[in-house]
Amino acid sequence: MKRGKANLLKDYCIILNPAARTARQKQVAARLATLAREACVRLTEAPGHATELAKIAVAQGFKTIVAGGGDGTVNEVLRGIAGSQVRLGVLPLGTMNVFARELALPLNWEAAWERILRGDSRWVDVGWANGEPIAQLAGVGFDAEVVESVSARCKLYAGPLAYLGAAWRRLRRPLPRLTVEAAEIGTRSAVWVLVGLGRYYGGPFPVFSRGSNIDGLLDVIVVESFDARKILGILARLSWAGHTRLPGITYFQTSKLVVRSHALSPSLMEEPALEVDGEWRGRGPVEFGVTPRSLCVAV
Repeated sequence: MKRGKANLLKDYCIILNPAARTARQKQVAARLATLAREACVRLTEAPGHATELAKIAVAQGFKTIVAGGGDGTVNEVLRGIAGSQVRLGVLPLGTMNVFARELALPLNWEAAWERILRGDSRWVDVGWANGEPIAQLAGVGFDAEVVESVSARCKLYAGPLAYLGAAWRRLRRPLPRLTVEAAEIGTRSAVWVLVGLGRYYGGPFPVFSRGSNIDGLLDVIVVESFDARKILGILARLSWAGHTRLPGITYFQTSKLVVRSHALSPSLMEEPALEVDGEWRGRGPVEFGVTPRSLCVAV
């Protein structure tokens, strides 16, 4: 027998990033107070706080923990629940909402909330970068350099345009060389490495045409060199996945790879830059892996 909704909602903890889409902050909070009256709602106060709140919610026995925000909030909550049997829900309130797109969730957060309440679930893969979980994607090199240069304020008010402007500025300077190592390709030199758990990257773009978050594999794109002409060629081919056929681009699937600087150097700035689920994660060699179907998500 199914429990009543009021009783069911006592098993839900919603971790809400109040900075996500600030213009809608009061509206979302007010609607949640009505739609999720019996649920526990906790607001984040700083970067990383969602992880702490998620760990507390797991320890307190909540069965479903909902990330209300963008892909960065989803990742923070994932870091708090990874390894548990808790179900992850997503309220897409961010700039790109790539993980929500991958799960085919409504991008209207109220419709997504109704989907969560429906109770359907799916077990999906979790990626790892130096032991930290990946929900959807990671990048080493070019896009990580771009993410590092975009301030939270600029992202909040300019949205995707903030990334385009930063990408154009970054192309005006040489990119650090990277070394990529995987059993499937041996060793390759690159300036940009993309790693995906599913099909989408940067929004509604099927960058990883063979991507699936239930196949136990990482989809990897290695870009050997980069300039303004190549980025335009990639953008023009994203909708039909033709970018992987361009010269100097390698697309493969693996369960493990390592990315490090092309040459040893005492300069920190020459170490690989890393972004995970659209958030900056520092510099240094990166070891990637995947744990098949280890995360329960609401769909």
